[in-house]
Amino acid sequence: AKALVKAEDWRALNGGDELAVALKQKECLVGFSTLPCHWPPTFKVARGEGYQYNEKRTPSYTDRILWKSAEGMTNNVIPFLYEPCPDFITSDHKPIRGGFAVKLNKCRPPHNQNLSNSVITQDGKDHPVEQQIQILVSDMKCTNLPIMDNELIGGLSDPYVKFVSSPKELLYSKAWPSSSIITKSLNPVWNENYHLTMDGNGMENGLAEGAMFMLTVVDYDATSGDDVIGTVALNLNELVSELDLSGAGSSDEVQETHISRPILRNGQEYGMLECKLKTAFLAPKEVKSFLSGAKHVKTATKTSWKSKMQAFTGLAIS
Repeated sequence: AKALVKAEDWRALNGGDELAVALKQKECLVGFSTLPCHWPPTFKVARGEGYQYNEKRTPSYTDRILWKSAEGMTNNVIPFLYEPCPDFITSDHKPIRGGFAVKLNKCRPPHNQNLSNSVITQDGKDHPVEQQIQILVSDMKCTNLPIMDNELIGGLSDPYVKFVSSPKELLYSKAWPSSSIITKSLNPVWNENYHLTMDGNGMENGLAEGAMFMLTVVDYDATSGDDVIGTVALNLNELVSELDLSGAGSSDEVQETHISRPILRNGQEYGMLECKLKTAFLAPKEVKSFLSGAKHVKTATKTSWKSKMQAFTGLAIS
């Protein structure tokens, strides 16, 4: 390594970078990015200016900057500076500094402000029709989930999915809506379709580019708190990119998206989640038509303790 440093062969040194290899192979920090180091390794150095290495240690790139962008916003973070501080003399590390340009989120225009999206009542006044984003989740399944339960109670998992939004106001009402629980399975399949309505109060100023729709897979535990297995995060704007959110669009506008993503927690993958998402921007009277043709539709609500115990025991609880 010291010979490569002397020759300033940064390409060869970066070729042996354990962090870059681990990121590429998704062994840790899945979804994070870092830049190659086009300078001498920053550890282990003598306390002084420049780079004088401990003869008993192998120089290494231990000082790094990593970043991660929200789903669908990778191009909003642009690195323009990445360099060491060779004149730093109070440590056997040389610190790294980086500079990033960040594009600010924009909002799609607020909805329900188009005059054509109103009804005239008997008093002769215009009243806006409250349109909302409707989501139908179907064909949902997970594969290769981790074992979450003790071997004494089966050594498997009891997964269900929470439907989570950011901003919170879009879906949250005392609790997050969720699916039914599939007991004792590492490859659960949900036969129901789940209907979600996003509250328009979370879109008063428009739909921000960073708005997210997340499917969080959770393991139900009858004797303690439920454990999060991981999350699939989706950019909500991408799920409604073909829809007119101004209120002037047709009720026939529907966007369909097929999802097949790894389930992530703490930078590691814990199985896969697949589903189909059908989205539309509708007034309440148009929802019935949106759901027509779908079988076994459930309005996703919070999972009550009764439904949890019924799923776990197989017994009806009144």
